[in-house]
Amino acid sequence: MLHLHHSNQLENLSDQLSETLKTPSGAVMSPEVVAIPGTAISEWLTIYLAKRHGVSANMQWLLPARLLWKAFRDVLPNVPDTNAFSADALSWRIFQELQDEEFVSRYSQLSRYLDQGDLHKHWQLARQMGRLFEQYLVFRPDWISHWEVQKTEEWQGALWRQMMSRGHSEHWLHLRKALFDFLKQNPEAGQKLPARISLFALTGLSPEFLNLISNLAEHTDIHIYHLNFSHGFWADIVSDRERARLIAREGEDIAIYLDRGNRLLASMGRTGRQHLSQLLELNALETESYSVPCRASLLGHIQADITELRDSSIHDAHEVTPEDHSIQIHICHGPMREIEVLHDQLLDAFQRDARLTPADVRIFIPRLSDYVPFIDTVFGAAHGTRHIPWTLAESALPVESGMTKAFMSLLELPDTRLDAQRISALLDFYFIRRRFGLDDVDVDTISGWIRQLGIVWGYDAQHVDDLNLNLRGGHTWRGGIDRLLLGFGMGDLGEDVSGVLPVSPGDSSAARALGQWRTFIEAVINLQSLMSGQHAVSRWVSIFNDLLDQFFFFEEQESDALVRLRQQIATLASDAASANLEISLPLSVVRSVLKEKLKTTSSGRFMSGAVTFANLAQGRCVPAERVFLVGMNATDFPGRDNSHGLDQMTLNPKPGDRNRRDEDRFAFLEALMSARESFYVSYSGLSARDESVQPPSIVVNELLEEIKAVSVGTDIESRWITRHASQPFSRRYFEGAPSLFTYANEMTPDHPGASGARMPLFKQSLPTNALSEVSTARLIEFFVNPARSLLRDELNITLDRSDGMLPIKEPMWPDYRAMRKLVEQAVSSQFDEEEKSRFQTRARLGGMLAAGSAGELALDTAWTAAERLCRATVKIAGDEPFESVTAVHQVDDCTISGVLENITPAGQILWSVDGATPWNLIRAWCQHLLLNVLDDSPTRCSFLIGSEEIVRFSPIDEASENLSAWASRYQQGRTRPLPFFPRSALKFVEGNEASLKPAYEIWLG
Repeated sequence: MLHLHHSNQLENLSDQLSETLKTPSGAVMSPEVVAIPGTAISEWLTIYLAKRHGVSANMQWLLPARLLWKAFRDVLPNVPDTNAFSADALSWRIFQELQDEEFVSRYSQLSRYLDQGDLHKHWQLARQMGRLFEQYLVFRPDWISHWEVQKTEEWQGALWRQMMSRGHSEHWLHLRKALFDFLKQNPEAGQKLPARISLFALTGLSPEFLNLISNLAEHTDIHIYHLNFSHGFWADIVSDRERARLIAREGEDIAIYLDRGNRLLASMGRTGRQHLSQLLELNALETESYSVPCRASLLGHIQADITELRDSSIHDAHEVTPEDHSIQIHICHGPMREIEVLHDQLLDAFQRDARLTPADVRIFIPRLSDYVPFIDTVFGAAHGTRHIPWTLAESALPVESGMTKAFMSLLELPDTRLDAQRISALLDFYFIRRRFGLDDVDVDTISGWIRQLGIVWGYDAQHVDDLNLNLRGGHTWRGGIDRLLLGFGMGDLGEDVSGVLPVSPGDSSAARALGQWRTFIEAVINLQSLMSGQHAVSRWVSIFNDLLDQFFFFEEQESDALVRLRQQIATLASDAASANLEISLPLSVVRSVLKEKLKTTSSGRFMSGAVTFANLAQGRCVPAERVFLVGMNATDFPGRDNSHGLDQMTLNPKPGDRNRRDEDRFAFLEALMSARESFYVSYSGLSARDESVQPPSIVVNELLEEIKAVSVGTDIESRWITRHASQPFSRRYFEGAPSLFTYANEMTPDHPGASGARMPLFKQSLPTNALSEVSTARLIEFFVNPARSLLRDELNITLDRSDGMLPIKEPMWPDYRAMRKLVEQAVSSQFDEEEKSRFQTRARLGGMLAAGSAGELALDTAWTAAERLCRATVKIAGDEPFESVTAVHQVDDCTISGVLENITPAGQILWSVDGATPWNLIRAWCQHLLLNVLDDSPTRCSFLIGSEEIVRFSPIDEASENLSAWASRYQQGRTRPLPFFPRSALKFVEGNEASLKPAYEIWLG
């Protein structure tokens, strides 16, 4: 017997199901079979039934496809455990058929596309056709039947026949016929079916599925619980757009037969309307249980109009009260602001309504994965009174997760040159670091080694030669690690050993990190070799599992994610085995298959007692006190069908076909009808860059039109829409407007700061002891950057400047630091009277130069610059040898000491590739002052020699007083910020004292 239950509220349908379940059916221990659209419904229904009966147990929740397969297996013999005609299984079978060159050659469309023999293109086509054939089985069974009994010249039909002629051929259409033939011959076999089957809140079912359900109802009791938003007959209402299209096609005479009913129901309910029409064609015993929502609020009024199928344009409007906030539209500047505003709105709702709990809130986002980082940032970082329990209803191996990202990064290595950026990024994943015994400090050390050694790409010189590139192997991983290993044993010799230039890795504590890093690099190189060939799918599965064991270290709390990842990997082998796939595949094909599998999400807990974030397609009809829709942008919702030229259904549409836009519009309607107290919508309607207006989803505009039609005496813009500021610290949030507020205390302007007064950076000096001894090196380092020294030395705050991303290609020309280092090495070589060729050999082995003429030109440039510095030095100092002097001088209560180098009778020689920069001038002046306080100094002059200029420092009589002032400023700068900025200060003293413009230009950058 077939029973059809109608209601506009899920609670009423659940009550009807509850009453039905009170009547026992079948054996005592037989499960109650209920088909549901997803786990959100099953979780909610389990809790609801438990509240009604005190307990809810022995329920078997099945998706519609699983329900059919269960019916086949219960009655028919030899039905396999799984469906061999799922999209995944069909894809592999089609892929196998596409390897038949004789078959492909018969169809020009196929042969032209596959003529290159690229297996990846074979898989892409097979994947698309697998999805299409699965849809054809459900929505075009007549095509499938026709293809199987009659030859066709069309290649899709021929491909289906070819596939069916090999391997498993029992799809659900065959099983359906076999099922009813068997039941007709053996009526008693109907007892093997579940004694009662319930279909709860299902939509979008194909006509063939409903036909099968109707036939099954002759052998068992079937109850369909249909969420029907109106108790009026609305199966034939049309939207304004449909009305205009029909009039244009049929003429004005048809207008009197076209009824719109309720505007929102007609416009957004097309999917539900088609489903209702199909259900009404069934021969079923119908019952109804409707509840008209209370019209006290605007939301209730709109819901009641839908339930009663009222056209708001021809009925009395709703009188809006000032307390009515049942519908809210919020316009924000981007996703981050949407989530920040949402968090504040939730805190306000919980504060205003003590009865409201996090479990009463549902938040739906069409593109949930795009918002997850912002949700985690805002909700995850909130503590104390601002913390709101929250959960994601979708969680399982998203491609964005760290584990999956790391795993897929390893699989992509064979298609890369193993560049420094990509390889080092693997160590950013902590489970890979742990496997190789490395920590954060080790990773920073390794990054420094990579830059120092000039490692760019390639695992060794042979790898570079194999690519037919005329490059040296100095930029490779093995080349760099060999230099470190040799340097660890021999130190920085300054000379090459058998063509390898040793580089010391540092102290002995670096030995462990060097050894573990070498193990990691060798594992990567071996993996590259292993994955470069072609293997059977089963072999690839084995390789992937070995890869997880070799590169990942998982703790107990991560075991669930690891199990899910291994399960997805295992399905590769099972799907390929079901297709009897016999050929070996390259990594690119298997990786593409696995990546697609990992994109799918499994359901997390929907009913967790916390605020639930879910995709709008999941659980939108589950009732909640407060329903929030976030990210309702015109570009994101409703979605668009991903149809393509292969899909023949788009050329011959039929009632009941799936349509993404219609399904999304109906999902919005379901969410609207499932809200019991309030309905909240937000979208990114303002550009964060230029405040330009971005349109909302069309369904939001339609809701606003309905609000305008039903509300009296209200301005839509000011009453129902809130436009938020681009930042949470905007003054607008602190001016008392009731709709603009924030609970983020850190954004609240301090008073008197709120009135414009500037708060001092340091309210008092830091308590610190005066140093009795300081070196010139420390003085110089301080005055080069006083703020950095204060933070680092007194507050233990280190703000290191990032060196940027690691390189991915050889330098065409040395950067500033590398060129300065080359010139310094060239200067040392020339002072030591070393041949130019030795300098060039050592520089080439250092890994900082490009191959070929570009590298040679850089060497010549560095050598020429060094020659200028050396000539200038000789011109001043002649052939006199350089001496070093240790200087110590007492000023007040502080002793200043330092080593003065390059002392000659002509003066102290200081040279720099950079010339007279502010920082070099500070270094030179400080050392010049110390030189001038020495009693036995052979000279009192200093020279700062640069590539283009020479700065001479004359003797100074007040050197001791100057050093005292420097020491005093140094002591002061250790207790509070010293307002000294070398670059802008130098520009100021060089210019006109009456004008600060040059200094301001430097200050402002």
